[in-house]
Amino acid sequence: MRDIVTMVLAGGRGERLYPLTIPRAKPAVPFGGKYRIIDFTLSNCLNSGLRKVAVLIQYKSHSLDRHIRVGWNILNAELGEFIASIPPQQRISEDWYKGTADAVYQNLFLLDNDQPKFVLVLAGDHVYKMNYADMYDFLIAKQADAVVGAIEFPLAEASRFGVIGVDEDCRILRFDEKPKHPTPLPSDPTQAFVSMGIYLFRTEIIREHLIEDARQGTSHDFGKNIIPLMVQKNRVFAFKFQDENKKAVKYWRDIGTLDAYWEANMDLVAVDPLFNLYDQHWPIRTYQG
Repeated sequence: MRDIVTMVLAGGRGERLYPLTIPRAKPAVPFGGKYRIIDFTLSNCLNSGLRKVAVLIQYKSHSLDRHIRVGWNILNAELGEFIASIPPQQRISEDWYKGTADAVYQNLFLLDNDQPKFVLVLAGDHVYKMNYADMYDFLIAKQADAVVGAIEFPLAEASRFGVIGVDEDCRILRFDEKPKHPTPLPSDPTQAFVSMGIYLFRTEIIREHLIEDARQGTSHDFGKNIIPLMVQKNRVFAFKFQDENKKAVKYWRDIGTLDAYWEANMDLVAVDPLFNLYDQHWPIRTYQG
């Protein structure tokens, strides 16, 4: 896993979570009592053996930056390890990040400095447990250029995500970002196969696509622009979510709205909660200060 640099997208405004995001970025919003939303993604990184993690911050980032700088500064810098918040550098232009792909594009200097073979791109506002090493093994086994984390999701809600069509080998044949009429699974008309916003790329491949996308008048978004084009040109596969939560039903929540935030918190309060915060096998780390 030392050949991987991880970039966590944590710069969005989170307007659908107002008023919780009026004073802070969405990944810094408290969750489940003592945690911040970003703690779940960072804990997944730590538990997966990832030791080079750049959190790309932007909007009202003071609270998030402090949480990462003080609470997650736990790795050995002498070994080249880090979990660090990276604000917009304006190395390429004077603009802030114009989309998810642009955020990574504007930080290509990190990849040029470190020269990793692979780049893992994650969202900083999801609640789940996942071993990213399994995704890496899958990419190697399939000789893929890119892998997209995917999960079966209710068809009625699938239009909020990228909807994926695959062949029998899980190679992606179609990727539709937030379609009005999502395509159901052939095996279950009530479910769709959707993107989790988790992407693992070979560095040289994604670097070419990001540079080319920056020249185009697109929205510079992974789901809208980068992934659909890669599906046409490269070997892109869907990795079916393997849940480290170890419950009967796989748990993954996109905390994008107040309703979703409330429902996810309610998932924690049962005698046998849907999401286990006290799992010794997969600990969730945080910082209180």
